Amino acid sequence: MDLNNRADIVFLNGSVLTVDKQENVAEALAVKENKIVFVGTSADAQSFTGGETKVIDLNGRSLVPGFIDSHLHMALKGANELAIDCRYPNVKNIEDIKRLIKETAEKTPKGKWIRGWGYDQSKLEEKRHPNRWDLDEVAPDNPVMISRVCAHMSTHNSISIELAGIEDDPLALDGGIIDRINGVATGVMKENAHMNMMKVAALNIDEIVEGLDIADKKLISEGITSVHDSGGYGKVQMKAFQKAVEKNKLSVRLYTMIFAFVDNIQFVNDYIDMGIYTNFGNEKFKLGPIKIMIDGSSSGPTAATFEPYKSRKDDCGILSMTQEQVDDIVMRAHLAGYQVTAHTIGDKAVTMMVDAIDKALTANPKKDHRHRIEHCCMVNDELINRIKALGIIPIPQPIFLYEFGDGYMVNYGGIIAAGSSDCPVTFSDPLLGMHLAVNRVTQTGQAISQNERVTVKEALRMHTYNGAYASFEENIKGSLEIGKLADMVVLSDSLLKIPSDRIKDIKVDMTVIDGNIVYER
Repeated sequence: MDLNNRADIVFLNGSVLTVDKQENVAEALAVKENKIVFVGTSADAQSFTGGETKVIDLNGRSLVPGFIDSHLHMALKGANELAIDCRYPNVKNIEDIKRLIKETAEKTPKGKWIRGWGYDQSKLEEKRHPNRWDLDEVAPDNPVMISRVCAHMSTHNSISIELAGIEDDPLALDGGIIDRINGVATGVMKENAHMNMMKVAALNIDEIVEGLDIADKKLISEGITSVHDSGGYGKVQMKAFQKAVEKNKLSVRLYTMIFAFVDNIQFVNDYIDMGIYTNFGNEKFKLGPIKIMIDGSSSGPTAATFEPYKSRKDDCGILSMTQEQVDDIVMRAHLAGYQVTAHTIGDKAVTMMVDAIDKALTANPKKDHRHRIEHCCMVNDELINRIKALGIIPIPQPIFLYEFGDGYMVNYGGIIAAGSSDCPVTFSDPLLGMHLAVNRVTQTGQAISQNERVTVKEALRMHTYNGAYASFEENIKGSLEIGKLADMVVLSDSLLKIPSDRIKDIKVDMTVIDGNIVYER
């Protein structure tokens, strides 16, 4: 036996879904150091085994490429892990939220922030947002900020409002709304008003690093090996990422978008002027696209639409930027060598971003730009054709339908795309995301747009290879091919044999990153 041919890990007797161009399915795979060195039959794989080789019998289970979440707020997910969970069904009414805040306040020093996340007023028994008076009752001595599940709205108590100076400023912010009753702020803040509260309730770098460590462990347990981080906390987040990578606290690979909840235009302009650009870094941590936020959320709903919501006849959502602002940043980032992307939900916002990219490419053509549109939810045939013609990559979240789909039916009525979750807006589980792409059925069993379902292999490609493509990394990951990085996941079942309505029940048995087993169930 050639000793140099021995692998570190050999997987045998499985369903190896390579996600290569031919969609080949093999039986076995071998890993040496951090690369894939063999894909083929179990019989041929025997030549790669030796005394030190770890041999794993898949027993018919699927081995798939490591999942790539192409839109996930990792620092925000980590911060939420340190906060009060107000997500349904953990809370069913405002009294539940008050109880949780009171329990936290009783063990929190006076004056220290209390943070919560995940409430959805549409699922609360009262069918309204919690307000300042609800929160004052249970936490009179601490500032309180509770973010809505969409992360585009929040509610605050009186101390939080006072710290922000909102009582002295009766005017609504551009691109934001401060809810008021008879001129008095209720504590509920939407879009830019909510985002600006991040200045007041800011986390420090050590809190973010602690949250990242917790989030990383959760993600690898779900088979996620790479994350396109969607940004959030600006400069302190970028420092926290670097600190976490240096201290080996992160297993997942990071492709980081340049985005901040607060003062984002200034933040992205600083990066554009800096001279570095997309793909600066290495396989563990590199810069991704410049990201802007044009409109609101789909579940709020505050997405910017041409036509009013079905549920609100005079409401067309909120725009956070003007067309001129969008055009300027897209053009300047494009010229500086950046991939560019935008948070857009409604058809009006999507159109603004498509128009801006069209103008940038017309003035300065670039064949392989791979500019993106995050979410890209409401599109008609004309927009789809423009997106395809311009080579734009949409980054949808099929998993949104599971938690928010019933609300979509109330509010709205009935290319290479990379799968993602937008976690912590909803669940990070990529298998649940695949399940929704294949089945398009909500949490309550309501079927939505069944003609838009995809196949199991297409859903897998969305959550693996297409994610690598969206970050210019398809040559090193995203499929199980010889020479690529050894990032892969062992599933509890055969993905191709299990009934499609049971995909969400599949578990992750093992996660491998860089040839190292980082998680076992």
